[in-house]
Amino acid sequence: MRDTKRPMKAKNDSRQSDVAPITRTGAKSKNDRSGAGEKTLADLFEHALKDIYYAEKKIYKTLPTMIKAAHDPILREGLSSHRDETATQIERLAHIFELLGKRAKAEKCDAIDGILEESGGLLEDFGNTRTGDAAIIFSCQAVEHYEITRYGSMHTYATELRMSEIADLLKQTLDEEKAADQKLSQVAISRVNYAAEG
Repeated sequence: MRDTKRPMKAKNDSRQSDVAPITRTGAKSKNDRSGAGEKTLADLFEHALKDIYYAEKKIYKTLPTMIKAAHDPILREGLSSHRDETATQIERLAHIFELLGKRAKAEKCDAIDGILEESGGLLEDFGNTRTGDAAIIFSCQAVEHYEITRYGSMHTYATELRMSEIADLLKQTLDEEKAADQKLSQVAISRVNYAAEG
């Protein structure tokens, strides 16, 4: 019987090429209904970059409130360390803008604003109780999970767009966020949740 399967195309090994500024905008599509020009993955990547830049700066400003409210010394130390890490991540994002030939610019992120607003409400409700530290971890992990999804997507986009240096930088931050989330889980399980049980 004759094999009717089509031969697979060879993978393009040039994915790890040098970074080039994002310039693929403005081309009109026949199916474009907005009249504003077709949007590309490069446009989405740039939007995500501005979004996460805003988010990281907002997180950096909010962390001192969490640190001050934390009672468990290990939790407080972990949050302080992660704030320092966040400062480095903000610098890393600014460097990515540079690599793209763009000015570092933040774009309002409603998602992180909502998560941080909810965190503030939880601190008001639980901050001065034995469950306060558990509430802080609960809030911080919501932030971490948001960041993990965003950095994960952005790393994939950068890889698809053949921006190898940028993909490596994003992977570094993604790994840091995953590690921070794991540390929060360890503190919750080994110390904080037990204390909150009453």
